Amino acid sequence: MSAMASAMVSVKNAMRRALYRSGVLGAWHRWRNRRVLTVLMFHRVLPANDPAFALAEREFTFTLDGFRRTLDFVQRHYNVVSLDDLQAARQGQRPLPPNPMLITFDDGWRDTLDHAAPELARRNLPAVLFVSSEVVGLDAPRWWQDALVAALAEQGAPARLCAAAGWGNMPEGSVSQALAAHLGAMPQADRQAWLQRHAPGAQQQVAQRQMLSRDDLQARIPAQLAIGGHGHTHSPLTLSPDPRAELLASRRMLDELGQGLRSMSFPHGAWSPELVTAARQCGFEWIFTSDATLVDLSRWPASLPALGRIHLPENPWTCQAGCIDFARLATFLFFRPLQSVPAI
Repeated sequence: MSAMASAMVSVKNAMRRALYRSGVLGAWHRWRNRRVLTVLMFHRVLPANDPAFALAEREFTFTLDGFRRTLDFVQRHYNVVSLDDLQAARQGQRPLPPNPMLITFDDGWRDTLDHAAPELARRNLPAVLFVSSEVVGLDAPRWWQDALVAALAEQGAPARLCAAAGWGNMPEGSVSQALAAHLGAMPQADRQAWLQRHAPGAQQQVAQRQMLSRDDLQARIPAQLAIGGHGHTHSPLTLSPDPRAELLASRRMLDELGQGLRSMSFPHGAWSPELVTAARQCGFEWIFTSDATLVDLSRWPASLPALGRIHLPENPWTCQAGCIDFARLATFLFFRPLQSVPAI
């Protein structure tokens, strides 16, 4: 970085800190986002010294200390609400507080219960955990999609694994999503055999179960943590040969768990208006994407569209000197574009 560019970054950082510490950013947020829902999307939360942290995909993994500091920021600037609160507001039973926020977690990682849920409970904060229904019944310690991501990180792996899938050319768009759809359509035994053949190293690195089990969902879920669907195999539904079957399997899991208010998020954030319609036909009331927008709740339409969520990373966008920084979080979250909620 040139001296000029470095100086400009320093000035920008100083201005951001000054605006936050003066209260200007907070006041602007309280006004602009007073009737706006912010939905946060997390995946994994692990102590930095946990052996699992070294193997986790860093883009989607928060340190426990970083998560705690993020919740400190959230409680300073937002009122955290539950899915039941949103439903009650939509039905006109009680209004939402100003600057509402919904906290969500994707996939069904066991560390959500081990580390994130106790911290939420200590603060009396609700959240939603979107679980891929297949993962609760898998036997392998490492989730097959985590093994796939680890394998793709190896040099030359994307082309090699695409060739192993029988493709003459690299697929358009995300290679990871295409391979996830390819493997997700296989029977579990065939999928594990494919990974063992083409990504043996990734399969053997995890000793303890990564994902929640059915027993975990039935016995360990705290009252403040609602369960939602996240597809069945976690394959992108836009590439699934039978997305309706995925949605119905996900709904069955929620019914078995007694989740009367059915919600879901799209695996890999891959969605379409047609999939939203299919999800509604399968009984899902609250549907979430991974589009990084805030939701304008100044009015409630008869039919809600899929609502955006903001993936929150623990990286230079949100950290200063490796630590979650409130001023950076403010500029990362407060200024997101607004998603209106017209009926589909």
